[in-house]
Amino acid sequence: NLPQETGLVSRAVSFDKGCYTGQEVVARIHYRGHVNRHLRGIRPVEPPAGESSEQPLEPGAELARQGRIVGVVTSACSSPRFGPIGLAYLRRELGPGDVAGVASDPSTAWIVVDLPFTSP
Repeated sequence: NLPQETGLVSRAVSFDKGCYTGQEVVARIHYRGHVNRHLRGIRPVEPPAGESSEQPLEPGAELARQGRIVGVVTSACSSPRFGPIGLAYLRRELGPGDVAGVASDPSTAWIVVDLPFTSP
């Protein structure tokens, strides 16, 4: 994965440092382009009152929007504070507040959130 996909460029990459593995690709993206996917947080859209909340997704689950695969879940868990949450690499056009469903079960809806998870 590229640093630009993970959102760690400002904390993990120095463009002033000498040579390092992958420097050309990382610098080319930084100065000329963009990446097509980003690491984002996901959590289920709030269920109706009285219904149980969603279970965490399985890593590798594909997320879809309008019939198109837009990402893949990399990890998921049940947080004591936030309930089911996960990390997913999503296409760059999906940002915080956008909703995607699980490709294998379109009835489930997960909302994209900023990282780190700070509010339910």
